[in-house]
Amino acid sequence: MIDEEHLLEHLQSLFGKNPEQFNIIEEQIDIQLQMSYFKRSKRLKKKKVELQDMLQKVPLLYQDDVRIEEKRDILIHLASFEQVEAFRAIEAFWKVAEGDIKPWASMAYRENKMMLESSLLDEKQILISTGLGGKGQKLRYFLVFVHAQNEDFTETQQKIVRNELEFVLHKQNSEVESVEFCNQLVKIFVLIPISIAIKDLIVHVVAECNQYGNFVSENFLITNVKELENEEIFQIIQEKSIESEYDDFDEIEGFEDDEDEDDDDE
Repeated sequence: MIDEEHLLEHLQSLFGKNPEQFNIIEEQIDIQLQMSYFKRSKRLKKKKVELQDMLQKVPLLYQDDVRIEEKRDILIHLASFEQVEAFRAIEAFWKVAEGDIKPWASMAYRENKMMLESSLLDEKQILISTGLGGKGQKLRYFLVFVHAQNEDFTETQQKIVRNELEFVLHKQNSEVESVEFCNQLVKIFVLIPISIAIKDLIVHVVAECNQYGNFVSENFLITNVKELENEEIFQIIQEKSIESEYDDFDEIEGFEDDEDEDDDDE
């Protein structure tokens, strides 16, 4: 079994061999909901159901008076079939789903798509799931820089941070989605290929910025689990005294077709 601390490195090594083997869930879906999905899926797969029976239940997905739990189970059952009819039914609902059922439809869609690709390509696929999602073969990260002197970033410093982020990330086929300055903090969303060593890349960004005055702390926060609120950020800074880079790489989940032993339902 792979140690969680080295999961990202393991996935990166596999990615280098065959990037088409990876399927990243693009939507931002709460990690706990994702875990509930796979937990429920593992439980329902033990129950024998027929595809035609589940296809007959598809209209229930579109009815407002049907409980979300029933819709959830229909989607999970459909996702377990390696037939195009099941995928098309999930895909059609996924495109119009709204509200609380939307993330369940997204999970079913991604899981079933991966299964079909595995079957068609005759090659095992890996589903990568993080709270912040991604795009294509890139993972989304939430990054926070802190002013080295705990001061507000000046307009000149803000321009330097934006420019260096764009310059460094662009060279690594990465994207800056948004940059928000909030007093002594910079909150950033970036998309970075799974093959890139994220820590080294961000250290490089900080070093480039600090050529112009050492105004960015060499310690930073980065996670792919969720966007952190200001209170959470300051709490982490206070508790950790920003003694080292805060990362949540161990929160990345690489879901394959393997099944562990069952546990209780939620």
